[in-house]
Amino acid sequence: MSEILYFEKGGAQNSERTLKIAAERFAKGDIEAILLASSYGDTALLALELCPQIAEKLIVVGEVIEGKQSPDTETCHKLTAAGCSVTWGTPMGAMSVFTKERTAARIADAFRRVSEGFKVVCEICMIATTQGYVKSGARVLAIGGTHRGADTAIVATAAAFSDFTKFEVHEILCKPYSRS
Repeated sequence: MSEILYFEKGGAQNSERTLKIAAERFAKGDIEAILLASSYGDTALLALELCPQIAEKLIVVGEVIEGKQSPDTETCHKLTAAGCSVTWGTPMGAMSVFTKERTAARIADAFRRVSEGFKVVCEICMIATTQGYVKSGARVLAIGGTHRGADTAIVATAAAFSDFTKFEVHEILCKPYSRS
């Protein structure tokens, strides 16, 4: 069993500590992939700086911001040159825009009851699996945060959106104590 570190509040000020906690957990050796939400690339670059040993297992999950893939092309080149994979996905809450079905948005809201970062780490597990970067059933370490930076890390069994009921969170390594 691992202990959970609770941050007083969420945000980028927790990034360095979150990444170190994740690297310590990764060192135990039972993690198949590390998933990291990084919209602008700052957190991903910090992860490589602090923990270069994770590069080949690191899958950075970005998003589309104002019609452009983010992180930007230059940052993606730096990440892939270091051995990382980079992908983009649609957040769960935005899926209902396409389908008019509110289930995904409700699930995202349920995950937010734990924290914004918890919602992010859960959805990046499903995005990376749905896109084929991770096999369903793989044990992954996922890192995300509130707005910018990292403040939440979990260990989970990955599953695609289509296999949602197989997704399982095993460990919460750190998270903000209160939702922002």
